[in-house]
Amino acid sequence: MSTFARTLLGIALGVLLTSPLPAQGRWVRHQDPCKLSTGHPLVGGAILYLKQAIETRYPDQRDGRLAEALRVLTEALTDERQHDNAAVWYFLGRYYTEMVDPAGADSAFRRAEQLQPICADDIAQYRDKMAPLSLNEALRTWGSGQNDSAAYFFHLAARLNSDDAEVPLYLSIMYATSGALDSAAKYLAIGLDASASDTTAGQRLKQAQLELARAYETRAYQNQAIIRAPLTRMNRDSMVRMVGRDSTRLATMLGRVQEIYDRGRQLDPESRGVFEQESTTVATRLGGYRAARDSLTAAAIADSVDAMESLAPALDRYRAYLDRFPDDVTAAMNLARLYSAAGDSDKLSALIDRIVVADNADASALVQGGMSLFGEGQHVSAARMLEAALKINPNHRTALLMLCRSYYALQEQEKLMPVARRLAVIDPLNSNAVRMLALGWALAGDRDSVGYYVAMADTGIVWHVNVQQFMTRKTLTRLTGSVRNLVPRPLPATTLLFEFLDSDGNVLFSFPVEVPALEPRARSSISIREQQGGSVAWRYRRQ
Repeated sequence: MSTFARTLLGIALGVLLTSPLPAQGRWVRHQDPCKLSTGHPLVGGAILYLKQAIETRYPDQRDGRLAEALRVLTEALTDERQHDNAAVWYFLGRYYTEMVDPAGADSAFRRAEQLQPICADDIAQYRDKMAPLSLNEALRTWGSGQNDSAAYFFHLAARLNSDDAEVPLYLSIMYATSGALDSAAKYLAIGLDASASDTTAGQRLKQAQLELARAYETRAYQNQAIIRAPLTRMNRDSMVRMVGRDSTRLATMLGRVQEIYDRGRQLDPESRGVFEQESTTVATRLGGYRAARDSLTAAAIADSVDAMESLAPALDRYRAYLDRFPDDVTAAMNLARLYSAAGDSDKLSALIDRIVVADNADASALVQGGMSLFGEGQHVSAARMLEAALKINPNHRTALLMLCRSYYALQEQEKLMPVARRLAVIDPLNSNAVRMLALGWALAGDRDSVGYYVAMADTGIVWHVNVQQFMTRKTLTRLTGSVRNLVPRPLPATTLLFEFLDSDGNVLFSFPVEVPALEPRARSSISIREQQGGSVAWRYRRQ
């Protein structure tokens, strides 16, 4: 059972276990228009025993009267051939209600209703009292891993109260978490129909729809084509770029030679030999790239077709869920990943339009979504998610790093540089952060600057800072990481001043970290735990 399902199960059990048992103390006769034949002496005796059991203040007398009621009703059925008398079954149902036996009550009342349908409304009040008890037992056995027993009690609860939409929804969740997705879909459909009149089941409906969507997503990712498809597309796109690059290079070479011929001049033998050798090399390589591109294109199409067969149910379930609950940004990002896996760029782009403007979008969730899309080669979509995250939290270190990588993949030098500079201010002693500046200068074609920042990343950073975890709550901030000596000489003690920022970049509080002297390759841990909260980002500098 998933953590999600265990949580909702615990909540439900907490509610049901505190529900009151059926009220006792006053006998209630069967109500009009329910007409029952009560003239048989054994039926009359059963009514008297039940009335005395309910109204007595003494438990031992109650138990004795209930036993007598069962005895005479059983005798009426077995010895007096009263099995077609609705009154016998009705009062047998009343007996099982007093015994808090939902299964017995269901069986007896069903037979009474078959014999006397006009008693349905009267019977319903007792069935309704038994339904929560059966649901309680269903949740208990489900929680202990006894799914077969849970299914029995869920079905019993559904028979006792067919209007309760939560029962089929619980069944759907149970089957979804155990991988029986056809059954989960069946009971979700029943719950959807029932929830049209049972407006109290909205939260359970949300849980059931989301759990089924997640289950279909989990099943989809068991298909290796879904894992291969993004990689195949990335390799194909890489070949397309290589074909474009060498096609341009070959065209430029041929164009320059043609210009020489157009001016009435000829290549000398040495130049002609160099041209023929280089052009042949490029043309041969280009032919290989084109063949690889065509092969990868065919493979990408095949993988996409195969992947879509597995992805379609998950896509349908997430779309249906978001149609009903459009504000769930996390579910929307799950759907975005599925569109990415399917290679459906148009639907992915439209969904991201919706995600990035959502009022309840969370920066960390957007970063996670952006990282996932980046890993699947969806660099444009990844950049849009990360840009949206930085609008919420401009100093989110992971968002800045991943946005730099996305811009580099998109060859967006003008966008990359300001993000890389901001990252270097936040995380100045991390080689990965410094390398982003090198990437920016590489796109600008500035070899000297590239060399400078590559050297800084490789050998210029002597204290290498690596923040591994940052957690913040209303009254707690926790940051852990390490400082490592990257150079082959001892380093003196130093101090790092960590500043913790709000969403506008204002410093809420700071914390100095004393780094001891470090031998070559030695490491010192960073551990900050402050009883202050409210920060959303960090930065540091060496004092």
